[in-house]
Amino acid sequence: MQKTPGKTVEARERYWTRKIEEARRHPKGVTDFCRRNSLSKNNYYQWFKRLRKVHPEWYDLTNHPEIEDSDKKLEDSDGDPETEVSLRPRRRKFTADDRAMILQETDNASPAILAAVLRREGLYVHTLNKWRSQRDLMALTPQKRGPKVNYHATENRKLREENARLEKKLLQATEIIKLQKKISEILGITLEQLEQ
Repeated sequence: MQKTPGKTVEARERYWTRKIEEARRHPKGVTDFCRRNSLSKNNYYQWFKRLRKVHPEWYDLTNHPEIEDSDKKLEDSDGDPETEVSLRPRRRKFTADDRAMILQETDNASPAILAAVLRREGLYVHTLNKWRSQRDLMALTPQKRGPKVNYHATENRKLREENARLEKKLLQATEIIKLQKKISEILGITLEQLEQ
């Protein structure tokens, strides 16, 4: 690719204005023109964007055969895609039943059968090993159903019950002490007499 001739910005703008006009009149389009004249297509469009403000006639893109060709291709198609290949493959999700069936099939299988199953299912050996370790861990830990136990709430409830029971005992002890004081006042017995 050649360097833009001209020492000043105005000289470069004149050069690119002339080249853009030639490219717009070129019968095979801008890409072919740039290739034949050893011009960078990126430079062409960079200058085109910069100079387009000064040249309003460039907003009409009818002289661009490659744009017209792409428009014709869009009009010719009935909206149906040309291929059935999806742009992005979707990852396969294995359910627990699928995993159990595959593991049962591959447990104690010969290497040839194991390889055939892996190819058929599109799996790798490390995926099977991960599933086996998960299955073994699930077998070791007992599964509990129902809501999960909140240990702090349970401990809090026990402490509240204990506190209520102790308050009840304290109330009984206070009532007994009041009764003993009344009895001692009635009988005229003081604390010093009881200590002797």
